[in-house]
Amino acid sequence: MESGLLTPSQEEAALAPTQRAPTIANGFAGMNFTDSPSSVPPDTIAATGPNHIVEVVNSAIAFFDRTSGAAVGSTPELLGTFFSPLGTNASSCIFDPVVAYDDIAGRFYIGALDVPEVCGDTPTNTAMLLYAVSNTSDPTAGFTEMHAIDVDEPKNSACPTSQTVGGDFTRTGWNADAHVFALNMFGFTTGCFDHVAVITIDKSKVLDANNTTFTFSHTDRTGTSNASMVPATMHGSGTGDPMWFVEESVSANTIRVVKMTNVLGNPPTFAETDLAVTSYNSPPSATQKGGGRFIDSGDSRILNVEWRDDRLVAAHTVGIFGMGTANARWYEFDTSSTPSLTQQGTISRGSGIHTYYPSIAIAEIGDLGMTFMESSSAEFMSMYVTGQQAGDAPGTMQTPKLAKAGARNYNAFDCDGIPPGESNVCRAGDYSGITVDPNFTDRFCAANEYATSASSENWGTWLTCFSLLSGHDLAVTKMTAPKSVTGSGAMVVPIAVTIQNRSDHNETIMSSDLGNGVSTGLVRLNVSAIDNDGESCQTAVVALNGAANAALFSLGSKVLLQKQSMTVNFSVTLQCQSAQPKSKTDPSPGDYNYTATVHHEVLGGSDAHPDDDTCPHAALFDPNPPPKGTKDKGCGGKSGTPVVTDVVQ
Repeated sequence: MESGLLTPSQEEAALAPTQRAPTIANGFAGMNFTDSPSSVPPDTIAATGPNHIVEVVNSAIAFFDRTSGAAVGSTPELLGTFFSPLGTNASSCIFDPVVAYDDIAGRFYIGALDVPEVCGDTPTNTAMLLYAVSNTSDPTAGFTEMHAIDVDEPKNSACPTSQTVGGDFTRTGWNADAHVFALNMFGFTTGCFDHVAVITIDKSKVLDANNTTFTFSHTDRTGTSNASMVPATMHGSGTGDPMWFVEESVSANTIRVVKMTNVLGNPPTFAETDLAVTSYNSPPSATQKGGGRFIDSGDSRILNVEWRDDRLVAAHTVGIFGMGTANARWYEFDTSSTPSLTQQGTISRGSGIHTYYPSIAIAEIGDLGMTFMESSSAEFMSMYVTGQQAGDAPGTMQTPKLAKAGARNYNAFDCDGIPPGESNVCRAGDYSGITVDPNFTDRFCAANEYATSASSENWGTWLTCFSLLSGHDLAVTKMTAPKSVTGSGAMVVPIAVTIQNRSDHNETIMSSDLGNGVSTGLVRLNVSAIDNDGESCQTAVVALNGAANAALFSLGSKVLLQKQSMTVNFSVTLQCQSAQPKSKTDPSPGDYNYTATVHHEVLGGSDAHPDDDTCPHAALFDPNPPPKGTKDKGCGGKSGTPVVTDVVQ
């Protein structure tokens, strides 16, 4: 596997999305163009802490309550104001910001570039990396530790003439010892790409809220063989661990994994491993509903990287030969020894549908979460989320879930000549962001872009938290059946089974999840003949009531909110050939007995609380969770006696 070639079972192109779809816990509007005037595109990115989400876009920052979505503190505010202790309040060119929540340190940190030449200001041949670390896990408690790191330097080997170079495309990652930034360095005079600069900051010197102890190193990865080298966010790393990076290789259809050791050394050391991946090319501009202008889907540079337990994942946008669309692509590598490719996947949504600007993360339980943007001739620029549950087939993701629909054809003041030589193409995206919610082992929070309803400059951002449903708790809380039916022939009677969502998240249920209701499906009904008076009761025939159940799925999949209930309807055929006359006393009334069960495996993942899966409930039924419990009412007698029907003539 060190060659990076996949076995047929690992080849992503042959695998379709899984049936399941993510469940969105909450979502709310982030910043938009009015919060960051003159900035197009937004370069959206966000990070999630225990109680807050911090979002940055070009030139602005905002803090949000993680649950309500309300903006808190003095935000939104311009990055020039945020970094004003560094003397940057007058700067009009703070751009390419990044934010991360370092869950080892329990701190947020922010990075951004201040390069006046980029915005057409008076040339100064200067470039500064602005950096700030929160005092606690609460960003409203302040950012005492704040620094301006000089990153401009003479050109190295790639630029053809002598000139100063400065940074672009800020990317960041962290491990137990360091916060690491990687910058693409371009010439101020000719705009040539020269090399990658790696800025490594000693974390032990920035967690003391003492600016005088600050220590960093600057290392150049020279030449054009390195570009857009993205450091990983490394959950669970230990002291002395390496820092991992991923970038495109100079060889076609090859991704490079870079290992940096002696991380706090000056200089550190680097080792490269090039791995072959499924072929791709540069992504085309994306179409959007309403026609006219196209959306620049960027290039195929790596956009984000994350590491946990020797699993290294990365995402970028690619073109696929013969398809004509931009496609979000992701990889997973094993770093336990020489890096190897373990799986890869491409989000291909169908003819003419473009997916772009993805980012990917790894949850503590091993799930992968992902966000991307999507548009087509039938869809405005929108935000989606998807993911892969631990144990799913390699190369697969769940069916993507719409997080925020675009509302209008996207248009901005820079929609001509970007990229160079193209017209009617609007820049969008550049970044997106996804992080693991530190309060949960299986929840992700993502930030991405969509087109708002404004007439122009109509980029907006959306923040959403979601999970892949690794654990479930659906309780059977009620079953209704007629106490008696009258007739001598076959009789079809209605039976209703009610289930309640007692999970800590919403559940998404599809009509196909109901199966046949007997041997397959989420809710199953068993009906047993219990006659012992010579009434010759025949075996009951159980079937789902398709017409009655159709209403559950009138809008497509059914989203069952926390503590919400839904009723699944059955039609059961009963017949007792020698049923007792209605007027005669039956010594043992009750010819048929009903048992209903819920089967969480249909949804994937584990059953978090099996005691309430069957109706009637067991005599030792545990009523918790949730806090108020589930009352054993209507599911047989209150003491757990069966639900029965008596057939009479």
